Amino acid sequence: MGEVKRERYISCKWLESGVCFDNGVYGSNVKLCCYMSAPGGGNSMIFENYKGSKIDWDKFFKIKNEYRNVQKSGNTVPGCVGCVFLEEKEWLQENYIDSIIFDHFTKCNCACTYCYTEEDKKGYNKLKTYDIYPIIKDMFDKKIIRTGGAIGFGGGEPTILPEFDKLIDLFLKNGFSNMRVPSSGIKYSKMIEKGISTGQLSVVISIDSSSREMYKKIKQVDFYDTVCKNLKKYSKAQKKSFNVISKYIIIPEVNDTKVEIDNWLKFNKENNIGIIVIDIENSWLTKYRNDKPDERIVELLKYVVQKSKDMNFYRLEICDRARYLVGD
Repeated sequence: MGEVKRERYISCKWLESGVCFDNGVYGSNVKLCCYMSAPGGGNSMIFENYKGSKIDWDKFFKIKNEYRNVQKSGNTVPGCVGCVFLEEKEWLQENYIDSIIFDHFTKCNCACTYCYTEEDKKGYNKLKTYDIYPIIKDMFDKKIIRTGGAIGFGGGEPTILPEFDKLIDLFLKNGFSNMRVPSSGIKYSKMIEKGISTGQLSVVISIDSSSREMYKKIKQVDFYDTVCKNLKKYSKAQKKSFNVISKYIIIPEVNDTKVEIDNWLKFNKENNIGIIVIDIENSWLTKYRNDKPDERIVELLKYVVQKSKDMNFYRLEICDRARYLVGD
C-alpha cells in the first residue's frame, strides 16, 4: 500500500469526512453538518430535496471534493464562514465518511417549549421521514464508512424511530465507539443500554429540571418520574460513570434558580452520572448575541461551573453557544 497523503490547510472534520441527513419544513437535504448556531454553518449542501433514494457515492464525493478544494485554496466555503469548527491541520486526502448526524426526523414524545419545532408545530408534524438503514448499510457494503469519527442524532426522539435498534446494532457490531444519542428519556431503550454497557455509546438526557412541576412546565408532558427512573437504569448499566449524560438547558425566567440547579446536581451525583451538560435557551442567546446579556444568567452559569468542581463531577460540558459567557 502507498503512503497516505495528507495536506495542511483550514477545514473541519465535517467538510472532510462527515455527512448530515437533514429534514425540515423547507426541505429534506443531505449536507455536511447541522451546526446552524455557528455563523454561516450548516448550509453546505450535497443533495437538496432528498427523499431517501439510493445515493450515487461518486457524485457525493465529487461535490464534497469541490468543497475541500475551496478550503485548500485558502478560501472558505460560503456556508462555513465564521464557523467555530474550522481549524488548520493536516487532513487525510481520502474519500470516506466517519462522522454522521441523523437529523432526518422530527417526531418526538415530548413538546419542549424551547424546541425549534414549536415555531411551526403543524408543519413539522406533517413531515414524513424516510428509511435511513438501507443508506447506511450501503455505505458499509461499499466500505466508504469507517470508525474514528462521531455518530450523532438530532431532530426528534431517536428511540421512537422504527429503524433505531437495527441502526445502532449495525454500528455496535462494526466497532463504532463514539456514538452519542440525545433522548427525552421517556422510552427506555435496551439498545441504548447495550451500547452503554460496552462503552460504545453515550446517552444525553436533557431533563432541565429537578421537580415534576418544573418538568411539566418545560416539556409539556408528565413524565418526570419516568425519566428519572430511566436515568437511574441507564446509569446502572455503565461500567464507568461517563456514558450517561444529564443535560440542563437554562431557560431565563423559568428554571433559572440555584435551588433547581442544586437539586439537579444532587440527583446526578447520587446516581453516578459523571458527565453533566449546561446550556442556555437558544432564543435567549440569539436575543443577546450582540448585546450585553443579563449578568444574573452569566453568574448562574459560573455558579454551575464552580459547583460541579466542588462536587467532583467527572466532567462538565458547556455548550459552544453558551461557553463564551463564562469566558471559557
